[in-house]
Amino acid sequence: MIQTFISQRGTDDLLLFFAGWGMDYRPFAELDHIGCDCCICYDYTSLDFDPTPLRAYKNIDVYAWSFGVWAASVTLPGAGLPLRHTTAINGTPWGIDPQGGIDPAIFQATLDHLDPTTLHKFYRRMCNDRHTLTRFLETAPERGIESLRTELAAIGDAIARHPVPGFSWDQAVVGLQDRIFPPENQLRAWEGNTHVTTLDAAHYLPFRPIVLGQRFDKAIIRTRFEQAASTYEQEGLVQDRIARRLNEMIPSRSGEAYCNILEIGCGTGKLTRLLLNRFPQARFTVNDLSPEMQSRIEQLPFNRLDFMAGDAEKLDFEGQYDLIASASTIQWFTDLEGFLRRMASHLTDGGTIAVSSFVAGNLPEIRTLATAEMPYWESDSLRQLFERYFQLDTFEHEEYTLHFDSPVDLLRHLRNTGVTGTSGNRCQGLNFIKRYRETFGETQEITLTYCPVYIIAHKKKPL
Repeated sequence: MIQTFISQRGTDDLLLFFAGWGMDYRPFAELDHIGCDCCICYDYTSLDFDPTPLRAYKNIDVYAWSFGVWAASVTLPGAGLPLRHTTAINGTPWGIDPQGGIDPAIFQATLDHLDPTTLHKFYRRMCNDRHTLTRFLETAPERGIESLRTELAAIGDAIARHPVPGFSWDQAVVGLQDRIFPPENQLRAWEGNTHVTTLDAAHYLPFRPIVLGQRFDKAIIRTRFEQAASTYEQEGLVQDRIARRLNEMIPSRSGEAYCNILEIGCGTGKLTRLLLNRFPQARFTVNDLSPEMQSRIEQLPFNRLDFMAGDAEKLDFEGQYDLIASASTIQWFTDLEGFLRRMASHLTDGGTIAVSSFVAGNLPEIRTLATAEMPYWESDSLRQLFERYFQLDTFEHEEYTLHFDSPVDLLRHLRNTGVTGTSGNRCQGLNFIKRYRETFGETQEITLTYCPVYIIAHKKKPL
């Protein structure tokens, strides 16, 4: 078994991911920016597993996909690792079984006839649709046919030798469109104590949203921003500057106005007020995760406005929009790609999307002290994601540094803006101040550095 770290940032938490047959680390590159260290396990020609470099972590979350569920079930018992949560995705502990896994005859036929043509057919069944297949092939594993054949034969031999492993899985994710591990066999295999979540998805599916869905508690995020709402206007100086800069970058339309505008994550209305002043003839649909923001938005002197409370990743935004805008919000999304794909369908021909967010490197002072990170996108990855669905006009970075008189003032700023989106108490605050002074000393300048990115794009023309 090969164990490859795709992210080592010195956090207390580790994401340990067991890939499926025929993989390497490349199809899982999106897990690099997940907010913690990440190790990918693959190639089960040998089941030798070295837990030694993993024992320094305080918490390990295990995710396993396809035959990786079987491999993890065999290798993790007795490894002595601090496992916090275990999630199986489109696989079973049995691996090969007519009732609880892949049918033995299908497995053998795959092994007997494996060549480049049948491998591509396997990828098509694994992905189900052209979009998913294209995405997979962009980061396809770089392994030869003989390597894949040897591994598949070794998996078959090992499953025949090993009894059904007795490993506990907290959750199983079952794709109802899975054409590799039959969904009915998966559901049968997980009957009992494992919580099962079903998705309308193929065998290969986006893994980042599954992981972030467990790492991000949006109820906590909502609570933190609600608690900071009364102080956000005064303390959110950087957010105010970002909203103004984003508003200035939105292009004017010659000959036709923005008739319908959608704003995502309005908060207390920093960007909303700017857009209302600039486009007073438009009809606005304004969204925020917190229903409590509605009263603040409805106080604005404007009647052509509809407020929609709820998670923008789940809401059904009807109609078409000439402008979709969002300031300092999308860094909280668990499935940003899915959201952008939906927004592209809601954008009118020639419509504009204008977004600001934060990228990796944001708040480096906090990262130095923290034992976990925000899963900010790497700048290049975020650019590629937008280019997949939009024609990119502007992708611009800035850096803002705030100065504070003491670590207490810095901590107060974080709490009064809610930018960390996490819960905390007085004891945690005192520990933060202590770590800050131990790390930076008493004389070093106390700063907090924001790294926003501004993205202006428009709808792609059909080919």
